[in-house]
Amino acid sequence: MDMFTVHLDPGRKQPLYDQLYMHIKREIESGHLSYGTRLPSKRKLAGYLRISQNTLETAYQQLVAEGYVEAVPKRGFFVSKTDEVLRIGTETPSPTMRMPVTDTDAIVPRYDFSPTSIDLDVFPFAIWKKLAKETIQSEHKSLLQLGHPQGDERLRSTISQYLYYSRGVSCTPEQIIVGAGTESLFQLLLQILGRDNSFAVENPGYYRMYRILRSYGIDVQLLPLDEEGVDVAQLADGRSNIVYTTPSHQFPMGMVMPVNRRMRLLQWVSERDGRYIIEDDYDSEFRYSGKPIPSLHGMDSSGKVIYIGTLSKPLSPSLRISYMVLPGRLLEVYRTHYISYASTVSRIDQHVLYRFIQEGHFEKHLNKMRRIYKRKRDRLVAAVRRFPQPVDIIGENAGLHLLLKVRNGLSEEELLARAKAAGVKVYGISGYCFDSVPEGPDPVILLGFAGLSEDDIDAAARILEQAWFSAGLPTNKT
Repeated sequence: MDMFTVHLDPGRKQPLYDQLYMHIKREIESGHLSYGTRLPSKRKLAGYLRISQNTLETAYQQLVAEGYVEAVPKRGFFVSKTDEVLRIGTETPSPTMRMPVTDTDAIVPRYDFSPTSIDLDVFPFAIWKKLAKETIQSEHKSLLQLGHPQGDERLRSTISQYLYYSRGVSCTPEQIIVGAGTESLFQLLLQILGRDNSFAVENPGYYRMYRILRSYGIDVQLLPLDEEGVDVAQLADGRSNIVYTTPSHQFPMGMVMPVNRRMRLLQWVSERDGRYIIEDDYDSEFRYSGKPIPSLHGMDSSGKVIYIGTLSKPLSPSLRISYMVLPGRLLEVYRTHYISYASTVSRIDQHVLYRFIQEGHFEKHLNKMRRIYKRKRDRLVAAVRRFPQPVDIIGENAGLHLLLKVRNGLSEEELLARAKAAGVKVYGISGYCFDSVPEGPDPVILLGFAGLSEDDIDAAARILEQAWFSAGLPTNKT
């Protein structure tokens, strides 16, 4: 066919490629585009619709992936024979029913580079089951009672020792509050701090914390990042008195805040009463090169850093056990006004975790996970370096994800769509930005490697290489 007309609205939230894809798909399903019909060439149709050839290519590739269209080398794109597929379950619906629109996002990808996943295949089930069984069989009646609001003292004492030796955090068990997840502790912290504060958060950053702040109606200042993380100069206007940061492995950009930048941030917080830093050390256990950088809390001499950690990364997200270290002043506020709040973590789970750490199982498991994640990191880095065009790798020395700056002329939207059409889910940096996407000529993609096996990492990387660096790409940007 020569051409067809479709109204594409750039003002809609639905991307242009998806609007075009849905239009062609409906035309095929309705029979308006019959089997064997040749679709317009990408160059002609892109010019006719006044869209980029990249956008059109992404729509065509999605149709190919779903079997609606067949790509014939050196000839073009043709409507596939889909009659048998389309007749399955397509009985005429009742006039009172509306057939739901297919949600392509609900399709489970073959490979998912989720930056929040971990390797669940190596969880120490046997040991955890043994400890849990012994805890129940020993008939600890005391564990059926409400324990200390901050968490059981033995667990808090064990955590304080672990933090001192692993992160340089010097604190007493009395300063620690154990809670069901970082978000739960963060909401408690907001009550302790009071609502007459203005927060500064990293942008891009951890969206759940930003949403919690906005849901409380709290004023939020967005801090842009440079290659070293938070730019302390952005705090000079005095608008904010509390900074939330992930200095040991910035989420999601992956940089590690250097010591000189940490010292400037600590200098800022010490200059005025009422200022605090919330240090979210969410995956500091995993560092693959160089010496560990001390936590902000370990460098703080003014008692102004609130330290938050979690066991979601080294153990399991479903355990819902995190911890918060309060400075002395805030601990007084907590004990005066909020000590009546019951602990949000089961005492049985707390006891099992206490034994798991105390008997050395946690240290062994953590060392094992470091080795496993380092191998996976190395496998992904090696696979990416085999890509045919230059790709910059960012933040690969720590944590469970890295970033790719892809310089092949495609936009973030097009990179995600091509990966999705090929059965691989990746994540764009725009999904973690609270207003505008950071400026730059090339898109940045997140790849979490912890939840995939080494073989899956290789296979998924090969698919991305084909999807992103095959024929039909625009000229590289300069």
